[in-house]
Amino acid sequence: MKTETIERILDIGTNLMLKHGYHSVGLNKILSEANIPKGSFYYYFKSKEDFGLQVIEHYSKKSLFLLNSYLNDESKNPKERIISFFEDRQNDFESNEFKEGCLLGNCSAELSDFSESFSTSVANEFSNWQETFENCIREGQEKGYIKTDESAKILSDLVLTTWEGTLLRMKSSKSVDSIKTFIHFLDKYIL
Repeated sequence: MKTETIERILDIGTNLMLKHGYHSVGLNKILSEANIPKGSFYYYFKSKEDFGLQVIEHYSKKSLFLLNSYLNDESKNPKERIISFFEDRQNDFESNEFKEGCLLGNCSAELSDFSESFSTSVANEFSNWQETFENCIREGQEKGYIKTDESAKILSDLVLTTWEGTLLRMKSSKSVDSIKTFIHFLDKYIL
């Protein structure tokens, strides 16, 4: 029961932070959306910062699960897996009217200078994502589907860094143009 309640609160927190950012989500909004009293919040979380850190970890865990479902899909070659992941994200963002973006990217911009614990948490989660891309890229290089003129580590860093910048441009322009450009260059020149 406790785990289910925490998961539900973290799901609500993820949605709120994606839509409004960490600083714009007050405790009362969390309590109202989760339909819990203030005392219960502090039973589950030490502070709002602890809550924010757990939301980041929760979001990353769910995102990694999704990412792995693509990058471990053996019905496609590794390059196709990566491209299809980003194409499907493009469709998701388009249907969501270019809102929200990536919680890790949003928190990196909003919170990295605010708190070392947030900065460290976001950096660690990005490292997990990069490692997931790196493994798929390495497999693609070994099987001849992905270029080998750069290491899988460098390519995975470039892919993730460029993707996060792409999402910032998407959010500000309210269009998929930056995502289309990203996917085109990823397919033709990077991988």
